[in-house]
Amino acid sequence: MPASPLVIARRLAILLLHEAQVAAPEAIEGVVTLVNGEPARYLPLAKAEGQAIWARVFSNPQAAAVPTAAQLSAQLMTLMISLNTKGVLELRAWVQQNGAPVERAVSICD
Repeated sequence: MPASPLVIARRLAILLLHEAQVAAPEAIEGVVTLVNGEPARYLPLAKAEGQAIWARVFSNPQAAAVPTAAQLSAQLMTLMISLNTKGVLELRAWVQQNGAPVERAVSICD
């Protein structure tokens, strides 16, 4: 049975996509931190020390939103953003199971 969709607040999804767009053509590498137990804030990796981390975030300006082996984490979810699409940016979620990437469906809520 597939896992239930990962629910991300619209405000957070827009923030993540914006960060990737602003950084282009460079990629972003950061984390989503928890605020009051909820995923709420993006921080660049260099500013994440001591924060409660919910997921790792990477953008891929020139390719699909699929993580490399180095981008996957056994403990954390990996969010990938692709700018290599026409008209719509792509945000996908990945977890590592038995050493392999497994995609999780993403649902955006208000």
